[in-house]
Amino acid sequence: MKRIDYIIISIILIIGIVSFAGFKIWESNQATGNTYAKITYDNTLIMMIDLETYQYIVYDTEYKDQIDTGRAAEGIFYVPGKATTDMTELYEIDEYASVNAIIGIKLQVQNNSIAVIYQESPKDLCELQGPSTSHLEPIVCLPNQLVIDVYTNLESDQFVPDTVLG
Repeated sequence: MKRIDYIIISIILIIGIVSFAGFKIWESNQATGNTYAKITYDNTLIMMIDLETYQYIVYDTEYKDQIDTGRAAEGIFYVPGKATTDMTELYEIDEYASVNAIIGIKLQVQNNSIAVIYQESPKDLCELQGPSTSHLEPIVCLPNQLVIDVYTNLESDQFVPDTVLG
């Protein structure tokens, strides 16, 4: 590579870093102090979680019965996800496996962030993404058709738990 190639690559890298920093500053200026995660499964908004108080809304969709909020006080939520491995072998090996097996995705809310801590997909890429605290860092789990967007610019009146809370 020639010297000019290194200069062009450096300029592009600097522009990228400055742009990302600019977006982060803009996002923090737009922040309302409230942080919410919108969870979309199979192109359908299924749930919204307040990342500070662990309050949640389960929307009235065909997937509402597949969402488990029994451990919401701990910040643990189970949402649907497409299992990409054959779970029948697991059930045949251990008679108690069906009690402990998780079909779907386990989310953890902690320190105003949300993370995928368990899911079934090749190479477990969803778990490796780490927690998200920003709209610039969505959690995208394509094998399971799940997307988690974090919003910091919503007003608290835009998050109104409804009767589906159960």
